Amino acid sequence: MKKEKALVFDFDGVIHDTYELCYQLNLKVSGKDLTREQHRDFFNGNLFEKVVIDAKKEKAESEQYYKLQNEAYKYLKIDENIKINLEKMSEEYSLFIISSNQEEALDNYFQNNKFGHIFKEILGAETHKSKVEKFKYLFEKYNLKAEDCIFVTDTLGDILEGNKAGVRTIAVDFGFHKKDRLEKGNPFKIVSSFGEILEVIKDM
Repeated sequence: MKKEKALVFDFDGVIHDTYELCYQLNLKVSGKDLTREQHRDFFNGNLFEKVVIDAKKEKAESEQYYKLQNEAYKYLKIDENIKINLEKMSEEYSLFIISSNQEEALDNYFQNNKFGHIFKEILGAETHKSKVEKFKYLFEKYNLKAEDCIFVTDTLGDILEGNKAGVRTIAVDFGFHKKDRLEKGNPFKIVSSFGEILEVIKDM
């Protein structure tokens, strides 16, 4: 019998370390001399709310980026330790993914790893650009309250959106953002390994 608590995971930087892939694809597509620090700054807020100067150019770059990324995601292998921990969590909690990435890329990843069954639903950019709205969708569809959910993520922007949705957040410092930046969002806890997450949840 599962508890009423729902564990909601970001994907990139949490389930899989995709930072370097993401950064290199961004450089390739944009042609800009972008430092890693400048790239990490994109994720201080909602990625889709950044100011766009040339919408047509932005759209073309975005389409190229996702085409390359979605193909690359077919070949990523899930870490065995993360897989084991997710299986343990699924015995007690309902698992979901809320991501800013495309559902096509995430579906490719989980199909290839034969592990999609572990999540009740995977919500990406196609569902909504706002993670706050995606949380509202989960609340309504699965009869959940904000206090029933715990959000596990790796960026300041996600923590801030979790705060807006009223959801407690566990931040991981092995993804896109490091501890000093994550602390600015005041998450419930910051952990340095995937294996710590379950212990923190039990204390919440």
